[in-house]
Amino acid sequence: MTMRRLAAGLFAAMVAATAIPSGTAAQGTRPGQAAPGVEENRREARALADILDIPRQAQALMTQMRVEMIKATMRTSEMNEESATAVVDDILMPNFHARSAELLAEMIEPYALNFTFSDLRALRAFFASPLGQKLLRTQPVARAQAEQAGLAWGQRLFQDSVDRHVDELRARGLKF
Repeated sequence: MTMRRLAAGLFAAMVAATAIPSGTAAQGTRPGQAAPGVEENRREARALADILDIPRQAQALMTQMRVEMIKATMRTSEMNEESATAVVDDILMPNFHARSAELLAEMIEPYALNFTFSDLRALRAFFASPLGQKLLRTQPVARAQAEQAGLAWGQRLFQDSVDRHVDELRARGLKF
């Protein structure tokens, strides 16, 4: 297997595993183009990032990328997990760690581009407040509870749909 093919496979797997839906640029800008006052926004967004725990999210994303690169290395080179892990950890990850500040900057940039300076200041003040801190603490639990409720709803609806259409489903070869 050529190195180019391995690199392409690793990159494709990493991108697929870490894809984040793209948002819109700040009003009046094109993607990649900074709006007026964006440097001031970047400073405020960096301050907000600490409150929102974006550095930890960036580290978690790097961990996810590492896992996906190991899987891709195993797939594309037929290495066992131990060998693939050694390749990723010894050769690829040092560069990722050395450039981790770039990842953090990339993750903060959407805030700088999509919010005004006053928006960012207000967000920072809110998230620093007791209610904002409670929201940050509660949000993961509330999100998990909402996801569980959604899954339970889907299971109930699936069973209801099967019950309503059992004869038609059986006619199409399904067994219930």
